[in-house]
Amino acid sequence: MKRIEKLREENPLIVCITNDVVKNFTANGMLAAGASPIMSGEKSEAEDLMKAASALLVNIGTADKQKYELMDEMMREAGNNDVPIVFDPVGYGASDFRVSITDTLLARHHISLIKGNAGEMHALAGEESSLKGVDSMEKTDTMQIARAVYGKFGVPSLVTGERDALVTEKNEIIMANGHSLQGRITGSGCLLGALTAGFIGIEGRFDEAAAVDAVSYYNLCAEAAAGKIRMSAPGSFMTMLIDELYLNEDSLLEEKVVEVY
Repeated sequence: MKRIEKLREENPLIVCITNDVVKNFTANGMLAAGASPIMSGEKSEAEDLMKAASALLVNIGTADKQKYELMDEMMREAGNNDVPIVFDPVGYGASDFRVSITDTLLARHHISLIKGNAGEMHALAGEESSLKGVDSMEKTDTMQIARAVYGKFGVPSLVTGERDALVTEKNEIIMANGHSLQGRITGSGCLLGALTAGFIGIEGRFDEAAAVDAVSYYNLCAEAAAGKIRMSAPGSFMTMLIDELYLNEDSLLEEKVVEVY
């Protein structure tokens, strides 16, 4: 069965502990693509949810002390049930709090994929980083950063930017699709993290090809959305992106631009 077809057939349950700012956009994007998101906010249901979940997304975008406890419990139960975890260290380096909770969670739990933009991942690798909110940093090569994060944690690492880079135990991969309007809407990267969790979830573990297809499908849908709107503006683009995630099928992946090293 093809990847998108499989996603829609299995409709995997993806537990999303994510950014409050983007929950609606993330849920709609996942539903459009074919996954089944649940935006849990209660740590006492972690045991029940992780028995049914196909994957867990942890995004620290609007984390606080209570949400940190939720993340910790969800990740613990995910580990108990062999549920793959995608971790998105949004804004890492912007505050001591974000650094502290991320470092603790990464040390305590087995992560399937670390995904973030160049600025966050540059800081996570141990380099100095100057962040404005959670904006990305484009001056440093994404592949260089992905290598550094993988070298530090030994976990598959995805760095997003103009050219997305994925480093795994086996390969170094560049994905070159996408559109500049993705950087003009809030939550674009957060939705990508959730979709990647969905694609990995149907495999039951981290799968390199599934991660590549998740990134490529999302970025190709962004290209298609940008090509269909009458005015090149973020509001119209955001709506059309949801439509394209819903309308497209596996044949779109034939257009992906991927380099494997």
